[in-house]
Amino acid sequence: MKKGGIGGANTNKSGLKFEHDTDLATSINTYLSDDYKLVKHEFQTNIKLPKPESTAPVFDLIRKKDNYHVGIITNQYQFYNVLKEHYGLENFNKKLWKPDECFFNFETNTIYIVEKKWQQRAGSVDEKMFGFVNKRRLYQNNFNQMEKEPKPTVEFCALFNSSWWLKGNKGKNQKNYQDYFDNLRIDGIKIFFDKYEYWWFGL
Repeated sequence: MKKGGIGGANTNKSGLKFEHDTDLATSINTYLSDDYKLVKHEFQTNIKLPKPESTAPVFDLIRKKDNYHVGIITNQYQFYNVLKEHYGLENFNKKLWKPDECFFNFETNTIYIVEKKWQQRAGSVDEKMFGFVNKRRLYQNNFNQMEKEPKPTVEFCALFNSSWWLKGNKGKNQKNYQDYFDNLRIDGIKIFFDKYEYWWFGL
């Protein structure tokens, strides 16, 4: 979500708005509130969390009709705190990746990772897109440490702003990026534009 592929102070208001508008917890609370509710997650006090300094929000997702705890929604370094608390696992990889959004769906035994890419002109993100499949594998490495089946499966999606990726460059970008999108799909990466399709998260 960086203007011109440059971060820091150059992240503009449109990118921040995109980030806010696509906040997964907020979106579910807005569009699926008849069926689900969000409750602030309280970590167990007897567990030493790997990233206790993380301030990213963490929510329990509760299905209203049966009061069932479907899963946990969070992002950034809180991923590793949930990994430790719920699965008893530490990060297996050399680097700590920070998901833009993460939904641990306990009901489907699936971890949904969201990578957001807001652009308004071409930049280094064009090449970074092809790293998504490897990121999915790295996240999966954490759960492959478990000894017993069934182990959770990690699913990965890319969320793009259509104003650039489809409509940008006078409407030429839909064609210009078609090879990118098609190759991501070949690698099993789900693609969204501007908003989520909640069925993909098992909701």
